[in-house]
Amino acid sequence: MTEAPAQHTPAPAELLRAALEKIVFFEWRLSELAAELSAAQSRCASAELERARSEDQARAAHEAARSARMQLADLEAERARLASLLSRPAHGATVDMHALEAERGRSARLQAELDDARRQLQHGRSERERWLGEMIEQSRSGGEEPAALAQFISELRGEVIALRERQQRCDELLARAGVEAPPPAGTLPLPAPPREAEPVVEARKLWAEGRLASAGTAISAPRDAGAAARALADQCVRNLSSGDPGRREQAARHLLAMPQPSAAPLLANALAAEKDAKARAKMARALAACGAEGAADIVAGLQAVSEPPLVRLAAVEALCAISARARPALEIAAQDPAAGVRRRAAALAAAEGFSDLLARFSSDADASVRAAAEAACREAPAPAPEPLRDISHEAVLAVQSAIFGLSEAELGDRLGLPEQEAASIASRLLSARRIGRRGKRLVAAEGS
Repeated sequence: MTEAPAQHTPAPAELLRAALEKIVFFEWRLSELAAELSAAQSRCASAELERARSEDQARAAHEAARSARMQLADLEAERARLASLLSRPAHGATVDMHALEAERGRSARLQAELDDARRQLQHGRSERERWLGEMIEQSRSGGEEPAALAQFISELRGEVIALRERQQRCDELLARAGVEAPPPAGTLPLPAPPREAEPVVEARKLWAEGRLASAGTAISAPRDAGAAARALADQCVRNLSSGDPGRREQAARHLLAMPQPSAAPLLANALAAEKDAKARAKMARALAACGAEGAADIVAGLQAVSEPPLVRLAAVEALCAISARARPALEIAAQDPAAGVRRRAAALAAAEGFSDLLARFSSDADASVRAAAEAACREAPAPAPEPLRDISHEAVLAVQSAIFGLSEAELGDRLGLPEQEAASIASRLLSARRIGRRGKRLVAAEGS
C-alpha cells in the first residue's frame, strides 16, 4: 500500500491571509445586507403611508355613504308622506289645495337641490381629474412645485419637533420616577469579542475543518473556503459598473487589498469612464496593483495637471510601489502645482532614499513642503554603516610582505593611518603574538 501524502500544515501567515479574506468578504456582505435593509425600510415606510392614505379614503367614503343613506331615508319618508296624501279620497272642500301646492313646490326645490349637488359633484370630479393630470405631467417632466416642497418640509419639521417634545416628556417622566434614561440608539458599546488564548491553534482547527483556505489552494480546490475570495472579487468587478460612486470606490478598495490580475482590463475601462475623484484615485491604485507594465503606463498618465489632486496623489503612491517607476513619478510630482502632492512626494522620496530629490523638496517655495521634507529627513532610517575593514589582518599582511620589517611610521603609511593608531594596532598584534619585533622594526612572527 502506498502511504498517503502528509497533510499540509499551514503557516501562520497563510492562516492570517485566509482570515483576512474572510473578513473582507464579510465586510462586503455586511454592506450588501445594510443596503437591502435600507431599501426594505424605505419600502415599508412607503407602504405605511399608502395604508394611512387608504384608511383616510375609506373613512371619507364611509362618511359619504352614511350621508347618502340619511338623505335616502329623508326622501323615502317624504315620498311615503306624499303618497299617503295622494291616496286620500277627495272630499271636495275638505282637500287642502294649498298644502298640496306647498308640497309640490317643496318637492321641486328638493329636486333642484339634488340636481345642483350632482352638478357640483361632477365639477369636483373634473377638477380632480385635471389636477391629477397636471401632477402626473409635472412628475414626468421632473419639475417640483415649490409650494408642495415647502409644505413637505414644514410637515417634516413639525414631526421632528413633535418627536423631540415627546422625547423630552418621556425623559421628564423617567426622571420623576427615578429611572435612568436609556442611551440613544447606536451608542451602546459593543461587547468585546472573547479573545482566544491561542489564535493560531484555533485557526488550525478551522483549517482542518475546511473553513479556511489560502489563496494558493483556492485554484486547485474550487470547493474550499477560498471560493469566498473569488466570489468577492467577482462581486467587486460587477460593482465597478455600479451607479453609486461609493460602491465603485469600495470595489476598487477591495481589489487593491486582494489584487486580481484578471481584473486589470475591467479596472482600466472603469477608470477611463470614472468621474468621481475618490473612486478614480482608488481605481488607479488598484490598477497598479493588479496590472503589469501596461497598467503602470496608464497610471503614469494620471499625473497630468488636468487630473484632480487626489488622483495625482494616488498615482504617485501607486507608482512608488513599483521600483522602476518610483524616480520618474517623484520627478513629475516635484513639479506638481498642488502643495499636498509635493508634500507626499517629499516623504516618498525620503523613504526611497533619493537624496537629490529630497534636496529639491527642501528648497521648495511652499513652507509646508519644506517642513515635510525636513521631517522626512529626520524620520528617514539612517543608511546602513559600511563594514569595518579588518585593519589587523591588513597590518599582519603588510609586515609579512616587508623583507626587513616595518617601523610604526612605515606601517601607518602602508595602512593610511596616523602613526599613533598604527602603533596601537602593532602593540595589540605583538601581544597576540601575530607579529614579532626585531630591534625597532616589526617583523613576521616565527612559525607564521
